[in-house]
Amino acid sequence: MAPEIRTMKYDGKEVDLFAAGVLLFFMVAGTPPFEKAVPNDPYYKVLAAKSFPVFWGAHMRYKPAGFQFSESFKDLINKMLALRPGDRLDIAGIKNHTWYNGDVLTLNELNSEFTQRKLLIEVKKNQSAQGQGGDNRDIFLNVPNS
Repeated sequence: MAPEIRTMKYDGKEVDLFAAGVLLFFMVAGTPPFEKAVPNDPYYKVLAAKSFPVFWGAHMRYKPAGFQFSESFKDLINKMLALRPGDRLDIAGIKNHTWYNGDVLTLNELNSEFTQRKLLIEVKKNQSAQGQGGDNRDIFLNVPNS
């Protein structure tokens, strides 16, 4: 939720573009950018203060080796999630942004990427199952049927 919603004085388009920035971040990063867009949320606090290196550094802490946010992606997100609605990109600004107009994967590259991700998940599941002596289905044994 955009920070200005709490004031009850906001423009729906600006709020929607803020929400789109949150969703885009989540899709790329696999985690939300912050818990809530409030002053006491540590992630949003540094983002709102424009302490961008701190924000991005915090989000890189738990990423796998080799994972990187592109500089153009960081710039887009910084501008979409700006504290002040007037500082945010509008739809034309987003469509003209370098990240939006950047390179995209071919269908073969995309297929290869998702195949690698699936294999990584399967390896992690197998490692987890070996460490726990099962396939984790037993956690549902004591769940009552509704």
